[in-house]
Amino acid sequence: MKKEILMTPGPSQVPYRVRAAEARPAIHHRGAEFKLILAELIACLKELLGAGNDLFILGATGTGAMEATIVNTLSPGDRVVVYNAGKFGERYARMNRAFGVEVVEIKKEWGEILAPDELERTLRREKNVSAVFVTHSETSAGVVNPIAGLGEITARHDALFIVDSVSAAGGLEIKVDDWGIDMLAGGSQKSLMTPPGLSFVTVSPRAWRAYGRAKLPRFYLDLGAYKKRLEEKGETPYTIPVSLCLALHEALKMMKEEGFDNVFARHRRLAHACRAGVTAMGLELFSVNHSDVVTVFRVPEGIDGEKLVAAVREKHGVRVSGGQKPYRGRIVRIATMGYVTERDVLHTLCSVEMSLSELGYETAPGSAARAAEEVFLNEKKGSDL
Repeated sequence: MKKEILMTPGPSQVPYRVRAAEARPAIHHRGAEFKLILAELIACLKELLGAGNDLFILGATGTGAMEATIVNTLSPGDRVVVYNAGKFGERYARMNRAFGVEVVEIKKEWGEILAPDELERTLRREKNVSAVFVTHSETSAGVVNPIAGLGEITARHDALFIVDSVSAAGGLEIKVDDWGIDMLAGGSQKSLMTPPGLSFVTVSPRAWRAYGRAKLPRFYLDLGAYKKRLEEKGETPYTIPVSLCLALHEALKMMKEEGFDNVFARHRRLAHACRAGVTAMGLELFSVNHSDVVTVFRVPEGIDGEKLVAAVREKHGVRVSGGQKPYRGRIVRIATMGYVTERDVLHTLCSVEMSLSELGYETAPGSAARAAEEVFLNEKKGSDL
């Protein structure tokens, strides 16, 4: 019998407590019990994200939240700046164009970050920019962008600052208010340890003013309807996936018990150990500005990356992810997001090491685990799930 461990950058592992909460008998989405849960969900997410602004939970995956940030703030022909250095930056550019928005792309190689001074130069050169779109943690490349610095630049140019934080929310520290984020899109299925199907959006007063001018078509994702129904009745305007809300409620309860700062510290420790293990095998990390929710390394010369991912799964029961186009077969991604433990990281590193050896790559047995163990022993341990 083979036991599998999910170490992919979404969907991520779901704790037993969260699965048990999702399996509770259904409750009515207009009843008093659910209204209380919804209020607690919103309050807890705001605390996690450092957000005093409005926050709405949507019955949609992270891409739905991303779309909501576009259709609630823009009009056909508006000009926006999109940073594209990975699959999800690319998605934001495509989505804006699909709605007739003019996109100025800052396009760079995957794994590179958007430096604040580069954004400054772009916004000085480009006129009439309504919004800047940036991915916080680009899981396709394992890189994290300097959101706080980018927010300062964007605010000086009177553009909305819109951030895709679908993979980062719950794994990396975020300060929506302090960093000048006008809209943040998040999702349930990554660092928040909940199955796919829920997302959320924050809305600043500046974003609400843009909402009043926006002319893109919207119905299900019309955040004005969410605000009105929440203020008047404490509900969502349309049927929400109630069982997923119960699951997310339990996941946030677990995170609050651990302490949000400890959650972020745990993600840093696991990622540091994973990177140490990868480099101990003589492998090259894909980027320099590492995200703590996913580690990405280049596949060694002469090794088939897709065969490596398959071997790790089929022979050792660990699901990691390969690269997305144009890096398919050239990189491997190991998630350290959400419900991941030290044991999971050690198991995964050993599985990668053995699979590489089986495919003909020379590495000293045990080198990866030893390097990771040193991190776990030497770094101050916080909580672990």
